[in-house]
Amino acid sequence: MGQDSTDHGLNLTGRRIIVTGAASGIGRAVAERFAAMGGIVCLADINSAGVDEAARNLGGAAFAVECNLADPASCEALITQMIERCGGLDVLVNAGAVIMRQSLDEVLLSDIHRMVDVNMAGSFFLARAAARAMRAQNSGRIILFSSQGAHTGGYVGSTVYAMTKAAVVSLAKSMAREFAPDGITVNAIAPGIVDTPMIRQDVSEAALSDFMKMVPLGRIATPRELADCCLFLASDWASYVTGHTLDVNGGQLMR
Repeated sequence: MGQDSTDHGLNLTGRRIIVTGAASGIGRAVAERFAAMGGIVCLADINSAGVDEAARNLGGAAFAVECNLADPASCEALITQMIERCGGLDVLVNAGAVIMRQSLDEVLLSDIHRMVDVNMAGSFFLARAAARAMRAQNSGRIILFSSQGAHTGGYVGSTVYAMTKAAVVSLAKSMAREFAPDGITVNAIAPGIVDTPMIRQDVSEAALSDFMKMVPLGRIATPRELADCCLFLASDWASYVTGHTLDVNGGQLMR
């Protein structure tokens, strides 16, 4: 796909990029947007068939790698494969996550481990491995996905998910401070309601309708709108932004 903008500040031509959760939803939209802006995009997901199909649709320099965020070795292997194939890494977007909607009384220790391993530990090990690669070139962008639930406690049975996403906000700040001397910025994005398979998982249409009534803009976000926010943080326009969590929620939560 060719570039759809002539603005050099948003130009990602030649940038070596990893996007996790790229088989669907926000991750796929980010991969598509970055490829359109000239990036060399590695689409990563535990859903190997889905991410292969997404990469084929992009064509060009895009390629797919299976990655299990719950496994630190798989996170390390993803970074290694990227370096071996592309010679380095310029941008990491970690959009992969897992949610299990449950009442508090239904939550088991195994459920907590599952969401912590993917959403929290996965973010940590993947970002750490990415930063090690980026240090060699004294530059890089790491973008982690949190959630509006990190600030509200979550909705519709997402307490544990929200808890893990609150940890991502803290992780972005800590890593931003740690890696700043290496020219690496680390930021987070906290989406509100976005039209993805995850938001519709075990949520009734009535609950979605009630949720949207709380959004001042009166509608659900598109994955492309989140991708555009990622593009800003990955671009030269955000060269002095680090340790920040960008709220993208249609005005539902104003801080």
